[in-house]
Amino acid sequence: MTEQPYAEYSHDLRDALEFRGVPAEAATQIVREVESHTAESGEDPVAAFGQPGDYADNFAPRSRLVRFWALVISSVVLAGGGAYVLISGVFGLLSPSSTLWGLPPWVRVILGAAGIAAFVVLVLMAGARSKRSASSWRAEAGRD
Repeated sequence: MTEQPYAEYSHDLRDALEFRGVPAEAATQIVREVESHTAESGEDPVAAFGQPGDYADNFAPRSRLVRFWALVISSVVLAGGGAYVLISGVFGLLSPSSTLWGLPPWVRVILGAAGIAAFVVLVLMAGARSKRSASSWRAEAGRD
């Protein structure tokens, strides 16, 4: 086997790990271990470890991808919806002919601001969770 498949496997594995939120140090260590094993044994990396995405599941399951997409969708709904309702409320305050769902303009302003605030809280919580998981990865990597 040539070097190209090994390099391609390493690249795909690194991408799969990074996409799953594995910190760069841990991903580098995992890829080095795979490269070391395949260099010593001469085995095909797919035969030894499986497909890169499947092997990455051992370190960061796809459930993190579900959380990621849930975060993206809820962020779009909260930020976009909140901004739309807020702007509608502001226009309602300026012109009584501007209506949305039969709600008074001040209610729309409050609901829109609450949606945007919920978006900010969601993003901050996701950042804190990401930071916690990254620190736990460093602790696990240090035990080896």
